[in-house]
Amino acid sequence: MKHSTAMEYRKRLERVLRHIQHHVDEAISPDDLASIAHLSRFHFSRIFRGMVGESIGEHVRRLRLERAAGELRRTDRAIVDIAISCGYHAHEPFTRAFRGHFGCAPSEYRALDEVPTFPAAPSLVHYGPDDAVSRFIPVLQENPMVAAKIETTPAYRLAAVRHVGPYIEVGRAFQTLFGWASSRGMIGPRTVMIGVYHDDPTATPAEKLRSDAGITVPEGFEPAPGDPVAIVEIPRGECACALFKGPYERLGEAYHWFFGRWLPESGREPADRPPFEIYLNNPRDTRSDDLLTRICIPLL
Repeated sequence: MKHSTAMEYRKRLERVLRHIQHHVDEAISPDDLASIAHLSRFHFSRIFRGMVGESIGEHVRRLRLERAAGELRRTDRAIVDIAISCGYHAHEPFTRAFRGHFGCAPSEYRALDEVPTFPAAPSLVHYGPDDAVSRFIPVLQENPMVAAKIETTPAYRLAAVRHVGPYIEVGRAFQTLFGWASSRGMIGPRTVMIGVYHDDPTATPAEKLRSDAGITVPEGFEPAPGDPVAIVEIPRGECACALFKGPYERLGEAYHWFFGRWLPESGREPADRPPFEIYLNNPRDTRSDDLLTRICIPLL
């Protein structure tokens, strides 16, 4: 079952990769790609990143740069024309991107006697014939989790502070939340600390990522006017839950594994609801390597 499910996810990704390859010069919408893959629009970019090893945007940019490199070697086209065909509106940003990928400027690359080696992409997909897509092998990532299983999680009612910006900075919202809650005696032994993460960081600019730093509150609780919190409801439902041990800065690895390895082998698909994290110990008195985070991904 796991093998056949993983193969089905791979076939879906192959359809997407082939579509990108054939439309690399066009504007490519993640929603359209999710539709081609018959996967959740809400989580598709995470699945792509987990299986391919690079985001959709990184993948498209790489294909365009690799094609540009081929044109530099095979044709006499002006570099600025090649840059425009790759989606760059000026010579300078194209040169910076090209140098970052190949280690030299486009003019230097064109003048080389031999094509240099350049950093390989995590997947085996390169610009070229369809058989390159057929050779696609999903990234096999080491399991960073302590445990993973499907559970029915309870409903949670949270008093939460909204954070907009990089997820790793959500601690500032938690500081505001705990300052407010402590002054009102709302933190007790049964209080649960939860973060809700609404956007996919592989598809949304870091400065626009939305998250909620929350603590559980009793049914019927409502914030007073002027309070810095809003009520956030997490419904009861089936979730893929896993325990991650380690610093919060490494939680991205856990999500890459979840969406790129566990999910394709699980026989399940994610629901169009945001993942949430339950924090099982306090970062103020716990070594970062010993922090315990329970990651929950809602399922269909």
